[in-house]
Amino acid sequence: MTQPGIPSPLPVGERISAIDVLRGFSLFGIVVVNAWFFGLPLAVASGQTDLAAQGADGVAWFVVTGFFSFKFISIFSVLFGFGIAMQRARLLQRTGRAAGFLARRMAILAAFGLLHAGLLWYGDILFQYALVGMIMILLIQVPTTIRLWLGVACLAVSMTGVFLFSLLALFAPAMSDTPDLTLRGLEAMQAANFDPAHPQWIPAEIAANREGPWTDAFLFRIVVWGFATVIFFLNYGWHVLGLVLLGSYFHDIGLFNADRRPLLGRLAIWGVAIGLPVELALAGLIQFGNPDVIQRAAISAVHDVASATLAIGLIGVVGRACAAKRMPGAKTLAAVGRMSLSAYLLESVCFVALMSFWGFAQFGRLGEMELLLAAILVYCVVAALCVGWSRRFRMGPLEWLWRVGSYLGVPRASTPRS
Repeated sequence: MTQPGIPSPLPVGERISAIDVLRGFSLFGIVVVNAWFFGLPLAVASGQTDLAAQGADGVAWFVVTGFFSFKFISIFSVLFGFGIAMQRARLLQRTGRAAGFLARRMAILAAFGLLHAGLLWYGDILFQYALVGMIMILLIQVPTTIRLWLGVACLAVSMTGVFLFSLLALFAPAMSDTPDLTLRGLEAMQAANFDPAHPQWIPAEIAANREGPWTDAFLFRIVVWGFATVIFFLNYGWHVLGLVLLGSYFHDIGLFNADRRPLLGRLAIWGVAIGLPVELALAGLIQFGNPDVIQRAAISAVHDVASATLAIGLIGVVGRACAAKRMPGAKTLAAVGRMSLSAYLLESVCFVALMSFWGFAQFGRLGEMELLLAAILVYCVVAALCVGWSRRFRMGPLEWLWRVGSYLGVPRASTPRS
C-alpha cells in the first residue's frame, strides 16, 4: 500500500522543464559515445590503437569525437550536482534534515551501478557517481562561492592528470610476440599482461563477448570495470567532481530562474564559441595530424577542459530555448529526462542484447557509422517507451524503486485520473 507521507515527484507543471530536457538531451549524447564501448574492443573504442576509420566510418568518428565525446557526460555531471543541491534545499525546508536521505539515495544508486556493471556492461557510471555524491554530502555544506572555486580547481587537477596519464604511453613495452589465438578468458589476459591494447587481449575480448561463455564475458567485464573505476578516481573523477560542484553552484544562484536568462545567454554564446571550434580542431588533429605521444597528451588535456566549456555552452543554449518554449522535441526529451535512470539502463540492455553472444552477437562486427546509427535507433526506441510510460505513471520503474529505498516507504506510482 502507498504511504501518504511519502512525496511523489513534482507534477510536470511545477518542475524545472530545462532540467528534464537537458537530462533527456544528455542521455542521447551519452549513448552515442557509449555505442563504441558497447560494440568495439576497449582499446579500439578508447583510442589506444591507431585510428583506422575511413570513409563513412571516418565521418562518424569525427562527428562523435568533435560533437559528442565528453560533452554530454559533462552536462550530466552538472545536472547531478544541481539535483543534489535542489533535493537538499527542499529537504531542509520540509524536514530540517537532508544528509541521511541523500546517503541512502547514493547507496541505492551505487547498488544499481554494481548490478549494471556485473550483469550488463563494464562502462557503468552509476557507482562512481554515487561515490561522488557521497563526497558532495559534505561539500554541499561549503559556501556557494567556495564551491565554485573548488570546482574550477578540480577541473585544473583533471586536466593535469589527463596529460600525465597520457604520457604513460611513452613507457609502454614493445609488443613483438605473436598472439596465441587459442587462448581465452583469464589465460589470454595473463598472456597480454592485462593490457587491453595487447594483440593477445583484443581477439580474446571479441570472442568472449561474441561467443561466450558467460564466465569469460563476465571476467572481461569485471576486469575492465576495475580498470575504469581506478582510472576514474585517479583521473576523470576530478572532471566529474568539478562539474558536480559547478552544478550545485548553478542551483544556488538560480540559473534557470527567469531573471537569470541573460546569464544563460552568455553561457551559450561563450561556451559554444570557445568550446566548439577547439573541440573540432582537436578531433581534426587526431584524425589527420598523426600526433606523437606528447602531442596526444596535450590534445587530451585541452579536450578535457574544452569539452566542459562546450557542455556549459550547450546548457545555456538548451536553457534559453526552453525558457522561450522553442526547444525542438522538448516534450519527448523531458519524458526521457524524468525517468533518466530507467532510460540509461534500458539503453544498456538494448545495446548488450545487440552485441552479446546471448543476443545478436554483433560485438566487433560493426563500424563507427553503423554504431552511430544503432545509437540513434536505440535512443528513439527508449524515448518512445519513456513517452508511453509517462502517460500512465508518475515515474519510471527504477525511479520508483529508488524512491522507495530513499524515503523508506511506498509512494504512489500511477498518474491520477482527471
